[in-house]
Amino acid sequence: MSYQFQAEDRAIATGIKRIACEELESAIAKLKGETEDDPNEAVHDSRKSLKKLRAVLRLVRAEIGEERYQQENVCFRDAGRELSDIRDAQVLIETFDKLIDYFRAYLVPDAFQEIRQTLVANYEKVSNQIIEQEDKTKEVAAILAEAKNRVAFWEIENNNWSALSGGLKKIYKRGSSAFELINEEPSVANFHEWRKQVKYLWYHLRILTPIWADMMTELTSQMKDLSDYLGDDHDLAILRDYFLTNFDQFGNREDLDVLLSLLNRRRPQLQLYAQNLGARIYAEKPQDFIERIGKYWEIWQAEIQPPVKLEIAVKQTIKNKSKLTA
Repeated sequence: MSYQFQAEDRAIATGIKRIACEELESAIAKLKGETEDDPNEAVHDSRKSLKKLRAVLRLVRAEIGEERYQQENVCFRDAGRELSDIRDAQVLIETFDKLIDYFRAYLVPDAFQEIRQTLVANYEKVSNQIIEQEDKTKEVAAILAEAKNRVAFWEIENNNWSALSGGLKKIYKRGSSAFELINEEPSVANFHEWRKQVKYLWYHLRILTPIWADMMTELTSQMKDLSDYLGDDHDLAILRDYFLTNFDQFGNREDLDVLLSLLNRRRPQLQLYAQNLGARIYAEKPQDFIERIGKYWEIWQAEIQPPVKLEIAVKQTIKNKSKLTA
C-alpha cells in the first residue's frame, strides 16, 4: 500500500481512487479482525486511515464536486467518531508517559505511578466496552465497504495540475492564516485549528512525494515534525483538562499539582518549536507555494510520460527492416 502517486498512475483519477481504495481496504480489514493487529491498535490504525481519506477528499474537492465531497467527508468523519473513545483514553496514557520521559532526569523512579494507574484503569474500562461491542466495529466496516463502492463514481475529469492545485492551495492558505492567528491569539482552540490544517498539508505532500522525492521527502519530514509538536501540545491540553475535570479520581493531590506544573512548563516549549518551524514552512505566499509545487508536478509528468516521438521512430525502423527482409 502506498499513500502517494505512482508513475503507473497514468491519470490523476486513477491515482486518487487507488489511494482511497487502499486506505479503505486497510481500515475494513482491521475493523473486521482480518489482520494480526491487536484490536486496540487496529482501531487506532483505522482512524488514521479515515483521516488520510479526508485529506484525499480535500485535495480533489473542486473536482468531485461539493455534494460528493460533503457526503464522503461526513461519512469518514462520523465513522472516525464511532471509534474515538478508545483512542482518546489511550492518548492520555501515552501523553503522560511522554511528559514523564521528558522530565525523567529530575524525577525519582516510578514518580506519579498512582496517577498513571488511574489513567490505565480508565483505558481498560473504555477498551473493554469497545471490544465487547464487536458489532460497532463491524458496523463501521460495513459503512466503509459501501464508501469503497462509491469511489468508482468520483468524477475527476481533469488530468493536469489544476485538478490538485485548488485543494492544495486552500489547505496551505488555511494553514498560513491559522499560523498568523496563533501569533495574535495563542489559544488552545487556535493551536488546534492550526494543527488540523498542518496535518492535511502533510498528507497532501505525502501524496505528491514522487514529483521530486528528495525535496518532498525532506519537506514532509518537516511537516511531520510540525504536526508532532502541535499534536503533543494538544494532547497535553487534553490531559490537563482531564485532570482538572476528574480531580476527585486522583488520590495524591500534591503529586497532581506537581504534574500539572510540569505539564504547564512543557507546553510553551512545544508551541515555540512549532512556531519557529511553522515560520519556515509558511514563509511563502500561497500562490507562490502552489506555483512552485506545480512546476515540480509538470516536470515529473514529463519525465514519466512515454517518449512518444522516439517510440514512433523505433516502430517505423522495425517496419522498414521488415519490408527489406521480406
